[in-house]
This record gives sequence, structure tokens and C-alpha cells, in this order.
Amino acid sequence: MPDDSNTPIAELKRQVLAMCRRKGWGDENGVQDPQHVAMAMTVEMSELLEHFQWLGPEDVRALLNGGDPQRVALIGEEFADVMMYGLQLADALNIDVTQQILRKIDIVDRRQPKPNEPRR
Repeated sequence: MPDDSNTPIAELKRQVLAMCRRKGWGDENGVQDPQHVAMAMTVEMSELLEHFQWLGPEDVRALLNGGDPQRVALIGEEFADVMMYGLQLADALNIDVTQQILRKIDIVDRRQPKPNEPRR
């Protein structure tokens, strides 16, 4: 069964693009307007955040410890929506996801911490 350990990002991009074509979204190639995709990502991100809105620290610990699998499944669905839009955006703009993530990690690693900045 496909999972994170055996599915390349390029394959996920292909699968999302194929879904767009099947649904008739975007142009004849299934490519949607990047501006609309970015706006749609914010809507989906808001739906993701709703699952955390009123959680207290003990509720978050329960999520981390497998104590609320139903909520985690719902979070997973919203996360998938956000990621699918992200992959569409990356595909439409020819963004190499791996290169950009590694580049951003390098940028963050080289930043000097601000005074009194908490370590995460």
C-alpha cells in the first residue's frame, strides 16, 4: 500500500493533476489558476485550524498520544486538502517541493535566534 515511505512527491503531483482532469477543474490540462489555488489553501487551512480552536493542552496531549483517533482522522482529511492544493500550486508554477523545503531548512538553520526567542 502506498505511504510516505514509498511514494515520491512527483507521483502525488501526478495523482492530484489526474484528479483535477477527471473533475474538469482548471484548464484542459487540469491546471488551475495559481491565485485561486492559493486562496483555496487558506480556506482549507482554516478548516484544519477549526479542529484545534478550543483544545486545551491536555486535549493536544491526547491527540499526540492517540487518544482521539476520530479527531485525528478529520484533521488528516483537512491536512490532505491543504497539501493537495499545495501540490497543485507547486505543479502549476514548476516549484520543486524537495528543493524548496531543503533550501528553507538551510535558511532557518542559518538564522540567528532572536533574544528571548523560545526554542521549538
